[in-house]
Amino acid sequence: MISNTEFLDTLKRIDWDSRKQMMKRSRKSVSGSDRELILRGEVPYNPLQIMREASRIAVAAGLKDGEMWNLDNHGASLGDTTDRYATSFFSERRRDVDPGDADKIAALEVLARVCEYVRERNEK
Repeated sequence: MISNTEFLDTLKRIDWDSRKQMMKRSRKSVSGSDRELILRGEVPYNPLQIMREASRIAVAAGLKDGEMWNLDNHGASLGDTTDRYATSFFSERRRDVDPGDADKIAALEVLARVCEYVRERNEK
């Protein structure tokens, strides 16, 4: 199982603008644990939405092959992973968690890495 801390640590690395972009959906009242409130309020249900957001940021930042993303049984990736000289991002899919959570955390990890890359590049 993915702990609340793991989700929160990953979410902290994602830019607020991206989080806001992903939250653009109808608000529903949610009851349950803090984890459920965070997941339903901050993270899209569909990991594909997260990957599309990562791709949007990469393309906006001018990252070559930023529109190339993938989410499969191996994990989530963005960029041309076959070109060893290209900038690409990959996060392995965890096997020890629920399949829905595994896809979600892999996609969030790719989004966080893209955000960090863009942030570091802008600081230079």
